[in-house]
Amino acid sequence: MVPISRAIWIAIVSGLVSARAGSAQIDVEAIRAAKEVEAIRIDEPIVLDGRLDEPAWVRAPVARDFYQQEPVEGAPASEPSEIRLVYDAGALYVGGTFFDSDPAGPLTNNLQRDFAWREDDLVAVILDTFNDYSSSNFQVNPAGAVRDSQSYDDGRQVNQDWDAVWWARTARFEGGWTMEMRIPFKTLRFPEVEEQVWGMNVFRLMRRKNESTYWSPQPRQFSSFKPSYAGRLTGIRGVRPGQNLQVKPFSTGSFSNVRLPNLDRRWDGDGGIDAKYTVGTSLALDLTYRTDFSQVEVDEQQINLTRFSLFFPEKREFFLENQGAFRIGDQSAGRRGAGRRDLLPFFSRRIGLSATGHPIPILGGARLTGRQGSYALGLLNMQTERFGDRPGENFTAARVGRSFGAASIAGFYLGREASGAAGFNRVAGGEVHLNFRRTIDVNGFLMGSASSGGVRGQAGRAAFSLLENRYSALLSYTNISPQFRNDVGFFPRGDIGLIAWDVARHIRPSRSRWLRTVSAGTLGERFENSRHEGLLSRHVRGYLGLDFADGGVFDAAVDSNYERLVKPFEVSRGVVIPPGEYRFRQVIPSWTSNRSRAVSATLAYTGGEFYSGTIQGVSGGLRLRVDEHLAASADYGHNDVDLPEGRFTTELARFRVDFSFTTAMFLNAFVQYNSATRSWLTNVRYRVTYRPLSDFYVVYSDTRASGRPGERTIALKHTILLSF
Repeated sequence: MVPISRAIWIAIVSGLVSARAGSAQIDVEAIRAAKEVEAIRIDEPIVLDGRLDEPAWVRAPVARDFYQQEPVEGAPASEPSEIRLVYDAGALYVGGTFFDSDPAGPLTNNLQRDFAWREDDLVAVILDTFNDYSSSNFQVNPAGAVRDSQSYDDGRQVNQDWDAVWWARTARFEGGWTMEMRIPFKTLRFPEVEEQVWGMNVFRLMRRKNESTYWSPQPRQFSSFKPSYAGRLTGIRGVRPGQNLQVKPFSTGSFSNVRLPNLDRRWDGDGGIDAKYTVGTSLALDLTYRTDFSQVEVDEQQINLTRFSLFFPEKREFFLENQGAFRIGDQSAGRRGAGRRDLLPFFSRRIGLSATGHPIPILGGARLTGRQGSYALGLLNMQTERFGDRPGENFTAARVGRSFGAASIAGFYLGREASGAAGFNRVAGGEVHLNFRRTIDVNGFLMGSASSGGVRGQAGRAAFSLLENRYSALLSYTNISPQFRNDVGFFPRGDIGLIAWDVARHIRPSRSRWLRTVSAGTLGERFENSRHEGLLSRHVRGYLGLDFADGGVFDAAVDSNYERLVKPFEVSRGVVIPPGEYRFRQVIPSWTSNRSRAVSATLAYTGGEFYSGTIQGVSGGLRLRVDEHLAASADYGHNDVDLPEGRFTTELARFRVDFSFTTAMFLNAFVQYNSATRSWLTNVRYRVTYRPLSDFYVVYSDTRASGRPGERTIALKHTILLSF
């Protein structure tokens, strides 16, 4: 092993046997049992201005005594926080007072909805209305910007793209800030009983200190909101979500300098309608006609130096809501990972988008999601139109789950049906999930596929995760047979038997003012074919990570790779690596500074061997945040690959400017260049949110690629939400 890698392994081993973690010793369960607050019913109106000056707030009981998660687990919060709750027939109101002795006041960097996580001071109200460890999370920063999310499986699965109808206002005073939220009962789902008892927690981040606190304490190893540690909200009586009907029509229009595919014109217009209806108190029915899949935000380009497909996240609004209802299996990630993507049973980008990302018109569809007693339900059916030589297709996704305390089982069906030679593909299976002591999870699923021509296959995964204060472990085994096919799922390579792991020791120095956590461990993947007839590829990494007190991060890693190529691999245009066995090692250090500062940066380096040659890669980014209104960032990545078969370089550059006029009006500009495709892409977007979930967009796009004429488009989009 090279000297650098030996030094890193020595540091890892030394860390595993030396330093100790420090935390205040408290009885979390005893404190949680006493965390209860009552909401009182009111008749007088609440003026939503962020100031708690109505008499109702004085009468409301106070939830106080917050506990640190970071930096000193279990210690009292360094600044007091107070939460009050009142309600009327239509909505729950949350009032908060957050003291801050810093003369500069709370830190605010964003005005945009769904602002970046952990870059501002913020407060989050977590509501578990069914006490099933699923929650709706309502967050606000001191400037009044809001973000919301849903979580499932006790915080292990999070949908950051959920957008709900609710309001929040904030106000400053000397020595802190105040907040008022209005959350309509129509926005929430809850049991049909006379008196509600909900799980509730409140999270506060004081960003200058990077101090995280909870009303009901939550251990530091859990980075997302974990409803099983919530307290209780009582006192809400005689309320119902009501038969809520929401109608959301949309219209779009665009003009391009090139003619549209299959059409002899340069302009295009479209329109459609979505509707949402509450079925009972806990199910939501969504109907859509000529579904709004217009892209007002572009995919970020990626450089691919692997043999397999890249993953691009879903950005279309219809599919972003209630994603958890269709999520199957464990998708946990390691310390800084993006989640396992070697086998996703349901991947919504397979519907209405071609393999190259080209939109395919959607005629319409329906979706039913929610709970019925102990059962969780997700049902989706979509119909595409004929497009060119591609026939219309019908897509179905269905999942029904049953909870048994901390355990659950589910069955699911996924299918694509088409006429003619396109045929059909159907997948059915089941999954089981077990949880022990909140820190141990066991998850597994198995599914079989049947396709036109009598082709059948199987696939599945078993996974184990451990998340303790000082240790963490993720272990999984995935098997995909050669004949398995899933036209509504994602898996970059088939016919595999894959073992994956990420095991780490976490050290939390108790006396350091600048260092929060030291993580040392190993992660990796080992691929054989599904019949285990020999090693296909292997990736093993040893890493050492430092989390600094200000939010900065440093990682150092050593990778050892093995690849067996059974056919030639074109890694770049005109550069082909021949079949054979390849072993290569790389060193990968990276650093990210404190993202809450006015100027922040990232820097990463990849150096070492690459198949039969070498690679030298560097990437970095710089962001300037003038204030909460204006920010700009630039990112650049460069790889220099030298192989006996040829030498090539790759470049990927991005530049972004974000200007927020208010919390409801934004201007964003994004430019990116990809040397692999020799293309430039520009996207400028103006957005006005004139009422919750009602928007007007003006979008300019410019795409230029080598050897093709440039395409420039101006598009308008208007959506309006009507509630009845």
